Parts: sequence; C-alpha cells; structure tokens
Amino acid sequence: MPPKKRPAAQSASGPHTAKRPAAAIKRPAGHQAACPHSVSNFSEALVERLDLQLKVDFDRQVLAGECQLTVRSLQPVDHVILDVLDLEVQEVTKEDGTAVQWKVQKPPGAKANFGQSLTIDLDAEVTKVCVKYETTEKSTALQWLRKEQTQGKEFPLCFTQSQAICGRSLLPCQDTPSVKAPFTIALTVPAALTAVASGNPSGDVVTQGDSRTFKYEQNVPVMSYLIGFVVARLESCRIGPRSTCYAEPGVLQAAQKEFQDIVEEFIITAQEVVGGADYEWGSYNVAVMPSSFAYGGMENPNCTFMSASLIPGDRSLTPTLAHEIVHSWIGNLVTNAFWKDFWLNEGFTRYIERRVLGKLYGPAFRGLLLMVGYNDLVKAVEMLTKQGTPGLTRLEPQIDEIDPDDAFSRVPYEKGSLFLIYLEQIVGGEQAMTDWLRSYVQEFRGRSIETADFKAHFLKFFRTVKRVNEVDWEHWLHGEGLPDFDLSAHADKSLLDECRSLADSWLQSGSADVETGHMKAQQWMLFLDHLINAVVGGKQISEPALAEMDGKYKFSATANVEVSFRWCLLGCRCRWRGCLDLTAKFLASHGRGVYVKPLYLALKDFDEERARSIFQQNRSFYMSVVTRQVAAFLDK
Repeated sequence: MPPKKRPAAQSASGPHTAKRPAAAIKRPAGHQAACPHSVSNFSEALVERLDLQLKVDFDRQVLAGECQLTVRSLQPVDHVILDVLDLEVQEVTKEDGTAVQWKVQKPPGAKANFGQSLTIDLDAEVTKVCVKYETTEKSTALQWLRKEQTQGKEFPLCFTQSQAICGRSLLPCQDTPSVKAPFTIALTVPAALTAVASGNPSGDVVTQGDSRTFKYEQNVPVMSYLIGFVVARLESCRIGPRSTCYAEPGVLQAAQKEFQDIVEEFIITAQEVVGGADYEWGSYNVAVMPSSFAYGGMENPNCTFMSASLIPGDRSLTPTLAHEIVHSWIGNLVTNAFWKDFWLNEGFTRYIERRVLGKLYGPAFRGLLLMVGYNDLVKAVEMLTKQGTPGLTRLEPQIDEIDPDDAFSRVPYEKGSLFLIYLEQIVGGEQAMTDWLRSYVQEFRGRSIETADFKAHFLKFFRTVKRVNEVDWEHWLHGEGLPDFDLSAHADKSLLDECRSLADSWLQSGSADVETGHMKAQQWMLFLDHLINAVVGGKQISEPALAEMDGKYKFSATANVEVSFRWCLLGCRCRWRGCLDLTAKFLASHGRGVYVKPLYLALKDFDEERARSIFQQNRSFYMSVVTRQVAAFLDK
C-alpha cells in the first residue's frame, strides 16, 4: 500500500546556528540564484556531492532509503534549500546521526507548480546532511512496469527519467542544470534482477538473502537529471572495447547486432569533430529500454538509455546512438544553464551528430539527414502554432512559468542545428566550426552557460571574420516560426532529388512505377514528409492511391518506427480510415513523445472519439510526461 501522506511542513528538533562567512567558490558561467524552475537558492549554499542508498520496492512501487548531501555555504546563511516533489521525507540528520531541523513547504508564485522546498539547517561551513525518505506513487521520474508489460513477461522492470525537472521526485537535490555534483548510488534490488546506473561500477555486487546491492560512482560532476538507473532482468554483451550493452534476454541478440562496433566508431569520430577534446567518462554503455520510453535515447553518462523501438534490425536508426554519444561533450560536459537555453544542449548535439555521420557516410547522407530534420522542424512549428504556443518556436523562449517538459519539441534540436549550419556558412565551413568547437569545449567544459555566453564566445573567436556582422541574432534567437534560411541551397542534394521526384509523381498522378529497392530509410522518411507537407498545404491524396502506395512499399509492415510513424501520420492527415487500425497498434506499441503527441493531434482532428478511446486504452503504457500532455489537448 502507498505510504501515508505527511503534512506539508514538518520539522525535527535541533538548534539554528549563527551565520558564517561565505566560502570562496568559483561559480560556473550562467550560475545565478534566480533559476526559474528551482526553489533552491544556490547562490547561498551549494550541493557539492550526493551519496544515495536506495532499496527498489516493486511490491509498493517506491524507492526507500537515504540521500547524503555534502553542502557548502556560499553566503552567510544557516540553511540549505533543496527541491523535492512528492517525496515522503522522514527525517534529516547530521553525519553523526544527530537530528537537525527541516521543513517542507510550498513555494510562492509560479514555483509552486514545480514542487516543494525542503529547507535544512546547517551548522558548519562544509556540512553533510542525510535525508531519509521514500518516493511516492506520484514520482514523475519513475516508471514501473508489471512483468506482463516487459518483453520477457517474467519479472517487473523499473527505470528513471529525470530530465528536465523530475529529479526532485527521485531525490532531494538542487534540481537545475546550473548545479553539478559527483555522486554515488547503491541500489538494493530483488536477487533475480540487475541494476545499471549512470556511473561506473564500484566494488562487487553484494548478495544478502533474496536481494542484491549494486554500487556505482560518477566522479565527473553532473546535473541532477543525469542521475539515472534501470532495474530489470537484464543480460549483457560487449559491443565495443569500452562498451557493454544491457537488455532483456529476448532483446539482447538484436541489440548486439544493431550496436556492435559502431559505438566505438561514433565515439572516435565525434571526438574528431569537436576538435579532439577527450572523452572523459571512461566507459560508454547502452541499456535498451522498453518501447514505452518517452524518448529515443537519454544521454545518462556511462549508460545511454535507448528505446527498443529504435532497433529495426538494419542499423537505419543508429543516428540516435550517434546523437547520444555526442552528448558526452555537449550537454553532459558543456551544459545549458537554464531550460530556456536548452538548444545549447540539443541543437549543438544535433549539428555535431550530423557532422559525425557525414564524415563516416559522406556529405550526401548528411544532406539527407539535414532535410529530414528540417521537415521535423516544419511539423513541430505547425504543431506548436496550432496549439496556440508560437512562442515555443523561439530558440530562446520565455518559459519561466512553464514546465520545461511542456515546452519540449523538435525546435531546440532542429532550429538550433539549423542556426549552426547557417553559422558554418558564415565562418567558412566545417573545419572552421571544428576549430571553434575545440575552443568552446575547452572554455566551458564542466560549466553551465547561457545563450549570451555562447554568443560572446563565438563573436570573440571569429572577430576577424567580416561576415559575422551579417548575423541577425534577434531573428535567430527570438524570432518565431521558421527562420529565413534556405537550407536546400547548402545541403548536398544527391539523395534528395529521387525521393522528391517520387513524391511528386504520387501527388500528380496518384501512382509511380520506378525501382525503389535501393532507397535508404531516411529517403523514405523524406518521401513521406513531402507528402505530409503537401497535404497540409491543401493537396489531396486519394484513398485508392494510399492503398496502392502501401501495397507497393509495404509501409504497414515496416520495422522502422520513423517510417511507420510518418505513414500513420499521413493516413490521419488524409482522413483515410484504412490507417486507423495501424495507428491504434502503433500508439499501443511506442511511447516516444515525438511520435505519440503529433499522432494523437492528427487523430483527434480525424476521429476524436477514436483518439480518446485509444488513449484511454494505453494511458498507463506511457510515461507521465506524455500522458499529461496528451490528456491536456484531448480534453480541449
């Protein structure tokens, strides 16, 4: 049964102490007290280290244990304020076990939408405090799967996903990308299961009775949202000289085939593109997540989480793996200070990812990926505008009073990448950008920065390049909608013309009779994107044409989730009832937000009753971040 609720504010006995001088700490760029999405005042006291000991209780679906925090005062204060969200705080003690005063309160104003504040008394310049707590059924960072929901159907599964501001529902912390700290985590789990976390193994696995304890340490300071783990019936295999793959037994062989050796190739090439900056994390491992995972991948250090949806069997979706590897430098090492600066994380990573793939597979493949991404941007801008939130199409949006997850879209990825492509043309090409990236990573490694910091560094580095004066920073950073930049004029079109021509043939004559067996998966994505954009623009595709298309190209049978998503979306946009069963099956099988949200929007316009019915059948399958957002627009 769930734990009993505790009143909003409680305290344990313990004296307050006198204020003391601030410690001399150099703060990272962008490090300010006024973090919109955190109640912590981290200009006063800073969490410098986290040590977690947690028991994973599948029967109650909670984590129970303690978090020891090492805190340093930066100002003359006698307390530290932490972010919590629906945690059941039980007691707070000093390192010696002595109780200290604490209270949980609802913060004022918009911050009340993002959680509560846990205020803990301090009595030394460097203090260790231990918070004993449990998570609750409301934890947004945790997803619990019954054994029937797993691939093997024998054991339950639990995983975390804390980005953007869900870390506070997993542990008491300063839940902002502006604060980084090393951590250790000890996870006690049922003996039949394995725990894999976002760090390096520390010591031997300890078996005691019917449980085992796994220990991990992360010595590179990271943000709270990178503290992650998965607990399941997992097996492992090697996929590279520093890489292991973890997956349920029935998935492991397919995962090994998909990722074998390509991981190391991506790491080495990414290191070249960012100018030779070291890979600082030691190992690079992959954990295959259930297809209900709300993201394609999550860049947890030392163990990227990858959705099982991205294993089609032909490596056609490994660009996502390249993307997560690039986060080892961008995002995890050089970090956006606030969530308004999210494009510094994802836009940079998307740009470098495609540089990596272009270096490995040629400029034509890079050009193809760029145009697929541009079409994703078109769809995202259309969706956000239709939702009445055009401000979220800005690169640096105003989201102080919005949950960052509710502002999430492909915009920071694709518009951010597009901006860097534009800058690449301005400064003279790929090598110039690599030279700058080397300096950028060196300057900001380990730090959290704002968009203004990026701009200042870029202008200083390229101060002798006259064309930099042409950059309209306001248009790119704060303009809404699509930017005024013709990507097609700068991308290699060698692989583009074929899929465009094929799409035009279907639009003009309702059929096509050309050989397509050699076409790449991304060409099929772009082909379908052209059709979707045409339908949005007022073109019509008949039901017989859609049926013939499916007969020729077998879209309904594809194992490629990106192609399948676009096929379902096209069918819904065309109001073709022949797509409804496939769309229902897709929505019951894949929980990634970038598929689920646009599909439900299109399905609502087509058949609102069917959309609501399918959602009710599958809402427990999706992660809470997806469920909340889909429910919001279906209820309108």
